[in-house]
Amino acid sequence: MLVQTLFWQWWLILGVITVSANDVSPPHILFIVADDMGHNDVSYLGSDQISTPNLDALATRGVILKQYYSEASCTPARTALLTGKYPIRTGMQGFPLYNSEDRGIPLTEKLLPAHLKDIGYDTHLVGKWHLGMSSKAFLPQNRGYDSHYGMRGGFIDYLSYHKVEEWPNGTLMFGLDFFDNDIPQITEERYAVDALTDRAIEIIFGHNSSTPLFLHYSSCAPHAGNAGGALQPPLYKKLGSKHIANSNRRLYAEVVRHLDYSVGRLVRALADKGILQNTLIVFVSDNGSPTSGMFRNWGINLPFRGRKQTPWEGGVRVPAFIWHAGLKPNVWDGLMHISDWMPTLLAAAGRRFDEKIDGINQWPSILQGQQSPRKEVLVSVEDRDNGYAALRMGDYKLLIGNFTGIGSAYYGAEFLPNKEKPPDFYDSLASSEVAKMFSTLGITYDYGDVIATRKATLVKQIDTVTDQVPCIPTPNRGCLYNLKKDPAESHDLWLRGQKIVSLMTMRLRSFWSQMVRRGPTELNMDADPALHNYVWLTWLNNVTQESPLNEKEFYKYATPFNMGCECAKSWQNFLCIIRSVLQ
Repeated sequence: MLVQTLFWQWWLILGVITVSANDVSPPHILFIVADDMGHNDVSYLGSDQISTPNLDALATRGVILKQYYSEASCTPARTALLTGKYPIRTGMQGFPLYNSEDRGIPLTEKLLPAHLKDIGYDTHLVGKWHLGMSSKAFLPQNRGYDSHYGMRGGFIDYLSYHKVEEWPNGTLMFGLDFFDNDIPQITEERYAVDALTDRAIEIIFGHNSSTPLFLHYSSCAPHAGNAGGALQPPLYKKLGSKHIANSNRRLYAEVVRHLDYSVGRLVRALADKGILQNTLIVFVSDNGSPTSGMFRNWGINLPFRGRKQTPWEGGVRVPAFIWHAGLKPNVWDGLMHISDWMPTLLAAAGRRFDEKIDGINQWPSILQGQQSPRKEVLVSVEDRDNGYAALRMGDYKLLIGNFTGIGSAYYGAEFLPNKEKPPDFYDSLASSEVAKMFSTLGITYDYGDVIATRKATLVKQIDTVTDQVPCIPTPNRGCLYNLKKDPAESHDLWLRGQKIVSLMTMRLRSFWSQMVRRGPTELNMDADPALHNYVWLTWLNNVTQESPLNEKEFYKYATPFNMGCECAKSWQNFLCIIRSVLQ
């Protein structure tokens, strides 16, 4: 243990040097994004159902981010990741993009891969984009990535690579959405997760190790392949989750297990290439799981409330960790948001980032196990549909607006029973591919330490009071929770916490005044793959506007005090509530 302690101390010093000195090679970065994975879907966070030994091996020897927040759905999350800004700054909040929308991250935004290229990184995206595809200007290889291999939209069938898109009026479009840069992969027949992993491994082995690498591996898993269909685990593998009673949950577990297997393959490739010891590995989910609904995948967010596309904890508080050989293992309780990755990764790479963004550099705090500099998270502002908002400030979380039709329950308890004993957590971890590769670096596992780390990740519900009728925000009142005591959001403090409510409502009012409105969803028949040999191609080739937003002007800000509160439009609900609280 003394040798191991000295090892961590030496690497910690080196880590600080890497941040501050110019003559030390910046780390390679492997950034892994799971799609629609819930809090209860990885075993290092306590799940006794789904075995994720490679993720467990990385997490328990890395820094587990216990209070990590993403956005509630795909497009806003990826926008925040790559811009370092809340999605409201760019009009990318709310419902995920359709393939047939002429919208994307504004072309005036410089994205994370472009910043990394400025300091010498090779940058590659493998997997999901989902940030604009109406014109070539919006595609990833024109936004800072040297290459893109994967899907441009939000999801695909795991076997046919087709995306089926249904418009609100019932119009259906379908076609291939899988590309090698601009070339449709019409003849591709591999299981989608394997195709992505194979390409990522090719990039690792083909990379010149003297140049830093940013490999953004954005998986399609475990997102449902297409709406209404069964989940699609690999057909060539034996089922390893027979202990799970619910058959749909069992299929979901197989998809997650294969994603975990792919992570093991990536770590082995880094080790075989000889660059694992200087690679920073990040793993996150883009949002909570859709346990129910049109694109349900039977993932589970418990003990948190809510699901994907909701501002409840289950929609936004997701699995996340960061690993590097120089990081001391820790369960870090600091508050962190997905927008923080921009300045944090740049700091880890040795670049000072002084631009004004919402993201905060967490690298020194993570390195040294200190408190997070972040004191609040704008969880959500929805300016269309129902009109609602959520803010975390310190230990408190405020939700206001019209939550009609929003998934506000606790989902998935019926899927949790096992009919047989699950695989042993520690044995699976210790025999994983990652553990084998770590042994080549002298990194080993102690049973007591691993179990203690897993125990430390468990979410503790201190407040034992549960409302008989769960609070659901309406246009007349909101909900307030102390998340330190009540992470399950089960005991509303709205009536007793009016001073806090007023303070947080004023803060939300400030955010509202800064928001770029999303505008109406405008879907274009020119995008129909039937017009392009059933391939989802770009259909606008001469885009010159600075912003792809449908509403070209910034939102003309309304305030709670210069409008009537008939609330004829859904977004006005939010302003009406603000006025009722502040008057």
